[in-house]
Amino acid sequence: ITCPGVLLKDKEELYLSVSVLGQCKKTQCVPAAFPLLFHEKLVFEKAFAEIVDPGDLVKLLELDTAVLELIQLVPPVGEILATYEENTRDFLFPDPKLTCGHHGLDREILMKRSSSFTGIAPKLRFSTSSLITESLLSSGRSHIQ
Repeated sequence: ITCPGVLLKDKEELYLSVSVLGQCKKTQCVPAAFPLLFHEKLVFEKAFAEIVDPGDLVKLLELDTAVLELIQLVPPVGEILATYEENTRDFLFPDPKLTCGHHGLDREILMKRSSSFTGIAPKLRFSTSSLITESLLSSGRSHIQ
């Protein structure tokens, strides 16, 4: 996460919280100085027992919201400095761009800064990859995972 020219007034560490498909994961904490470097892989797995048509999965992903929050460990509960929200389908499967590159790799987004965060909006650079597989339930019905 970059934010040129911005110095954080509080010196407590920060982390990134990511919520996707009803699951929330957090990165390790990093020092309060930009750029913030999170070299981590967050893995989210979800089985959709009632989904048999890929089109239904697309609809479900469009209804779900991926939420990313940059949080500083300011007592007593932490302070959200910036957020980003997008439907999960677009988050996991971004529209193709006219530039060369691999699907989902090295994307950049501007986060929406909170009212208490002074300076420009932080820019998050990340990549996503997704794997959709079909598997069989014990009853013999197939579903998409």
